[in-house]
Order: sequence, then C-alpha cells, then structure tokens
Amino acid sequence: MDSVALMRTGGESGELFEPGKPDESLLLDMIAGDEPSMPPKQPPLSIAKLQILRGWILAGAKDDSVAGDSELAVRIPETYRFAPAVTSVAISPDGKLIAVACRSEVVLLDAAGKAAPRRLPTECDLVTHVEFSPDGKLLAASGGSPSRYGEVRFFNPADGKLISSRRDGSDTLFRGNFSPDGKSIALGATDGAVHIIPVDPKAPIRRFDLHSDWVLDVAYTPDGKRLVSGGRDKATKVSSVETGKLLRTIDNSSELVTAVASNETFAVSGGRARTLIGYEYKIALAGIELTGSGNGSRPVSRRNLYVKNFESQPGRIYDLATSGDRKFLAVAGGYGDVRVYQMADRKRIALVSGVPTPVFAIALNHDGSRLAIGSSTGEVRLYSLPDGKQLLSVMPVPVAGEKQAAK
Repeated sequence: MDSVALMRTGGESGELFEPGKPDESLLLDMIAGDEPSMPPKQPPLSIAKLQILRGWILAGAKDDSVAGDSELAVRIPETYRFAPAVTSVAISPDGKLIAVACRSEVVLLDAAGKAAPRRLPTECDLVTHVEFSPDGKLLAASGGSPSRYGEVRFFNPADGKLISSRRDGSDTLFRGNFSPDGKSIALGATDGAVHIIPVDPKAPIRRFDLHSDWVLDVAYTPDGKRLVSGGRDKATKVSSVETGKLLRTIDNSSELVTAVASNETFAVSGGRARTLIGYEYKIALAGIELTGSGNGSRPVSRRNLYVKNFESQPGRIYDLATSGDRKFLAVAGGYGDVRVYQMADRKRIALVSGVPTPVFAIALNHDGSRLAIGSSTGEVRLYSLPDGKQLLSVMPVPVAGEKQAAK
C-alpha cells in the first residue's frame, strides 16, 4: 500500500480491488473481515478509516497523489503578511539563545534582546519541534510535509550552519526529546510509532510501534533507558529504549494526550482532558499481578497507587516543559496563564498570568529561572521565575505592517 500503482499491481493472491466494487475487494476483506490480518500485529483499523478506503474504491480509486519525482518547494517569505503561530520554543543550556519554530523556519533569538534574529530555513511545511542538545552544541528542528515526508535538521547554533539532515517516513514528525547523550532524538509520528533518529546520517533509524494512532509527544527519562509517549489514541505509554518494547500502558485518558514529560521518578502527561497527571515509575512498572484464573484472569490495577495528580488545569493543555535539571515542570494551553510546579511534590511555585492565548509552546532554562512562551499570535515572550516578570517580547519574523502598527 505504499502507492496506488503498487496497489493496482496486486500480489501473489491476485488483484487487491476492482475500482467501483469495494465489497468484492481482497483488500477490504484483509482489513475488515471476520479476522482481519492487516495491519500486522496492530489493532484493526477504525470504522471511519475503513469507510474512507471503501468510499475511495467505490468512487473509482483515482490516483490523486503527487508524482514521486516531483518536489513541491517550500517557500519562506522574506516578510510575512500575517504572523505565523509559534509551534515550539527552546532555551539553550547556557540561557543565551531562544530557538523558535515559525512555520517552515527556525529563528534564533538573543535572550538578552541585543542581537538581531537569525533565520534558519528548513524544507518542512511546518516545523513542529525545536530543541537544543543537552550540551548545547546542536539544535534540532523537526516537522515535515503531510503525506510526503518527515524531516529532522541538526544545526550548529553558534553559526547557524546545517550539520546534517534526515528524512523519515511519509508524513510529518511531531514533538519529542533529545537523548541524554545528545546522539539522537526521539520523535512522535502519524504511524503510531516512536522514531529514534540519530544525528549521524549513516546510523540507522529505529522505529518503535507502540500506539494505535498519532504519537504527539515523546520524552526520555534522565538515564536514557526509557521513553514515555502519548498521543491521539488517548494512551500514555512507557517503553524500553534498548529493546523498543512496550513496558506498560500506564494510563488511558478520555481525550487525546498532547504532551508528556519525565524526570527520574515520574512520567507526566496532559492534553485535551484538562488533567495533569504524574505516574510514579517504581510502582507503575512493578511486576504485574493477575486476579482470577483461566480466561477470566486480568491484571490487577495499581493505578490508584502510582497516579499522582497535579491540580486541575483551567483548559486544554498544549505543551509541557521541564527544566534542564528536571526539577521543575511548566504547563501551558488554551487559557490565560502558565503554571510552574516542582516535580518532586507537584507543588505550584509560579503563576505567569496575562499571556497571549492560546500558548502552543513553552520552555524552561536549566535551573527553571527563565520561561519562554510562544503563542498563536506569533509573539515570543521571556519571563523570570518565580516572580513572573516579563523580560522580553519579540516578533521573531518580519511581518508586514508591524512597524506601522507599533507606531
């Protein structure tokens, strides 16, 4: 199913389908029969997805894909007509730079507000994630082009030069986290997998099939041994970096999970359900006990033991950020404030109010004394913590009429 041409060719069992006759197609029988064999080792496709495929065959199975040898150019305007929303922000380990994702480019800002912004182009329709490596020597920018490719670019933040670039998969890559050693980055993807992409372009990419829908965010534990991931399937999962295997689904939410974070003791997730929940690894990943016998046996739930709730949030959560030392956690979303907590006891230690909403992106510096936010308005702000004093406000890219509006 990589292309319509291959689907029309069929395989050892013959043609996959006949245009206009979905009920007589081998393809639908394999994915929607009494015992579907596709996709392999994955949950069956949803009814909605089956209806899309059935409708496409019924309508004649027309090929409206882009030709494989054509490249749709990504155009980055010198001046934007309207300010693009900020989709991700990051503060360098030394606190001197702020990286900002603005549509198809990354902008490096001087945190002191003295030097001019530096604009770094990508070939992404949308950059979804920016992050400095733990040692500050690399800047990763990931995203991609829908239904075409995912992309990661690694820059030298000192001079803005491109170090390496990799494409992976056939769709956009989402948010993630640098490994503690800075040699690779783990990112969520639309295929339900976590993709671990090395900085070295010759090193193989690893793919962990963990979720049944889009993986929207991924975070490493500080020792680099585990990953916590969350996504559109409403699940929060913990997996092994060494084996790529799922260790446990630690929670299932009533709504999609948009952001995750981790320190050495807790995983944290939040999303559309407006709840911010911590999960204690020691209890959550302990040996799983069973109750009952035979076909009636089932795992004993320990959720009430390992779940550590934060205070309720006033709206949908869009992003979580930990400080470099993993002691503090910042939370932001579709409401007018940003909240900062101590990871150890979940106590709120700062409240930054009056921020432009919704806030799509936040970042903390190494010791949690600085907070950067990026919003749908295209504005980036920097605050000191815990007093919440605004230190900087800047539009990272040139916008038509901005100077006139300021006057």
